[in-house]
Amino acid sequence: MSISPPRFAPSPHRLDALADGVFAIVLTLLALELRLPESAEEDGFWAVFLANVHVLENFVIAFFVVGVLWRLHHLVNDQLPRGTPYIHAMTLGFLASVTLTPWSLDNLMSFTQDPEAVMAFSGILLVSWTLLIGMLSSALTLDMEKARETSIRLSRRALLSGPLVALLSISLAYISPSAALYVWLLLWPVGFVARRLPYAPRQTDED
Repeated sequence: MSISPPRFAPSPHRLDALADGVFAIVLTLLALELRLPESAEEDGFWAVFLANVHVLENFVIAFFVVGVLWRLHHLVNDQLPRGTPYIHAMTLGFLASVTLTPWSLDNLMSFTQDPEAVMAFSGILLVSWTLLIGMLSSALTLDMEKARETSIRLSRRALLSGPLVALLSISLAYISPSAALYVWLLLWPVGFVARRLPYAPRQTDED
């Protein structure tokens, strides 16, 4: 009789540790994108800075969104039962999309007011949110108590705000690239509402 190999099911705490390390590097790389263009010395710092204030604006938006993703990943991973199918693959895919954020921010700096650069930035974030929703959907295939299932479903519904903002940003890119970027700040009031939803964290596991 053949015995199927056990499914790889890493501890949620190990996934949290991996994610924290990746996010720390990504947030640092975002800061490295804060570069002003070369200019003549007589132009002065403030003149060059004010002429390129979009560099700081893009950094603030990117840093804010990545920070939101870091928080959401912890909240999602905190609710996933041990043995959630394909959780390691989806986590690696999610982290891969997050690591592309500095690259997409560099595109925004290099191609100012280019709608394609904004669409690439928002498209990458759309992938990140979709994978978080996929993690919650995968957990719902397991047998669990009703309260936890309800909590996961509510969390999944709240996460839909991310893809909606991403699609709105992509739609606005050709109309106004700046407005398409500022749309991401809508996550702030949406997050405030989402925090009012019921939440049931997982039981503590042994590694």
